[in-house]
Amino acid sequence: MRRGYAYLSKDAVKRRMSLEEIVNLLFTSTVSYREIALELLSWIREKAAEEGRVEPWVSRAELSRFIDERFGRNRRSTVYKVLKEFLLPMGLLALDVDHSRYRVSMEFSRTLRRLAEAYESWVKAR
Repeated sequence: MRRGYAYLSKDAVKRRMSLEEIVNLLFTSTVSYREIALELLSWIREKAAEEGRVEPWVSRAELSRFIDERFGRNRRSTVYKVLKEFLLPMGLLALDVDHSRYRVSMEFSRTLRRLAEAYESWVKAR
């Protein structure tokens, strides 16, 4: 994270969590970022389901329209900040440049697994 610190309470992480609970863990200090992340991720999944898409994705144009309609032009830069500085780098979303679309990504979960493996290796190393 770009804020200079990361905080993750082991007691707050459970095997089954809603998207809202996950986002609340990731965005502990900025409520507006948390709300934006939750809205974007939820909408992308819902929009993909409505359109009958196998994978959850939306085009850049669809996302742009949604941002204008849902958040308005005044908050547009904040929404893109959350998208570009948090959701994409964390691996929650991926940008498919070739097809000009954003998709919900599994890279976030893979990253957490790699982090767990690295930590376990470090603990076991002598």
